[in-house]
Amino acid sequence: MNSVLGIALFLSITMAVVVYVNLLRSKRKTSELQSTLKTCVEENEQLVDEIERVKEELHLIRLKAGESDRLKAAFLCNMSHELRTPLHAIMGFAGLIANPSMPEDDKVTYANIINRNVDSLLEIISDIFDISQFESGVTGVETEPVNVNDLLNSLQTWINLEKSNVGKENIIVKVNKANKDSEFSIQTDGYKLKRALSHLVYNALKYSDEGYIEIGYKFSENKVIDFYVKDDGIGFSNDKLEIMFSQFRQVDETDTRQYGGLGLGLTVAQKFATFLNGKLWAESEPGNGSTFWISIPIK
Repeated sequence: MNSVLGIALFLSITMAVVVYVNLLRSKRKTSELQSTLKTCVEENEQLVDEIERVKEELHLIRLKAGESDRLKAAFLCNMSHELRTPLHAIMGFAGLIANPSMPEDDKVTYANIINRNVDSLLEIISDIFDISQFESGVTGVETEPVNVNDLLNSLQTWINLEKSNVGKENIIVKVNKANKDSEFSIQTDGYKLKRALSHLVYNALKYSDEGYIEIGYKFSENKVIDFYVKDDGIGFSNDKLEIMFSQFRQVDETDTRQYGGLGLGLTVAQKFATFLNGKLWAESEPGNGSTFWISIPIK
């Protein structure tokens, strides 16, 4: 009887141990399954986030592509207008000059008009050529001694002639030289510096109907020279800065805008300033004129 009870007790204990072991295994498997499930949920959440990020990037790419197409269309339309206007003037006045009965004084006047329109065409071509060089990465820097005061004097002479051509003789052009030495020179790329300043000066004339335009420079710390072009024109708000320095864009991009141009001048000036190891920035308020600065190191 005792042996039977012992066997029964042994079997009961064995069954209890088996049940306990199976229970532990079940808990471990449950824990592993829960851990695996948690990992899957986290990976799924990451995948969802990644899908959303990709969708957002695709959306931005589509927006940029649409904006790029819009800018290209606007540029082609604008360039067509900017090229045709001087070409029509050249063709028209050239035809008038060819008339043998045309008075000599009129011929001189028409020849001057033709020359101005040729200059306008050359400026457009130069801007497009400069931009193409920037994009292709073939633009280099050719350092040479540049007489700073002579450069400012030539810009003053040029803008005085230009203001007469566009009927803005009332605008006063001033020059401010921080160094009065007529031989004061710096080592830089003269072509790029002059082109950059020319664009700023022309921009000042374009958006001014009265007042003054001041061309000058001053010295900053760390051997830096700050060139500036200040005007008394229409000015602009700070939120327009990004647009102004973007190629083929203008502050007023409506079909009824008052001012023409391809929208390349400030872009070219900024890129030239960068090539000279400098920077270009602007200060302005609507209705209170603008000041554009180009800072480059002095050598």
